[in-house]
Amino acid sequence: MRYLAVFAFLFLTGCASTFQVPASGTDFSLDSCTPFLNCASSTSSIFLYKVDPIQLTSTLDESSWQTIKSVATEMPGASLNESRFGYLDITYFSAVFHFPDYLEVLIREDQRSLDVRSQSQIGLFDFFANRRRIEALRRELAERGVAVGTEESNRDSSE
Repeated sequence: MRYLAVFAFLFLTGCASTFQVPASGTDFSLDSCTPFLNCASSTSSIFLYKVDPIQLTSTLDESSWQTIKSVATEMPGASLNESRFGYLDITYFSAVFHFPDYLEVLIREDQRSLDVRSQSQIGLFDFFANRRRIEALRRELAERGVAVGTEESNRDSSE
């Protein structure tokens, strides 16, 4: 019975959004991923969790921020938790079982790229749903002209 309780705890363990987000500003960093395979983050140094930051086509301004916010909140199952210039915290609920996943977007100090972190609250493995969510966000932002697409981003970083 004790092992069942431990297993249930580990299975249901997840992480919410970044633990200590200041009430204003963007002078902080997103939390790292937990040791479970249910997270993707641009701030991770571990290849299992690592995704590239989203490169913007220009310095972040109010217009591009509204587009980023709009794209992120229009994705299926989105529920906006917090929004301010340079930071978004969104919960996504899966279509069938309504499992919650968290997405955070934070402007980097250079004002030309976004750190992103997406993590499932429930379960040890997300079947790459969080990575796909981040890449879908990147693609849609690139289609709207706000971000650089994946191929362009890879080419720019190799030059």
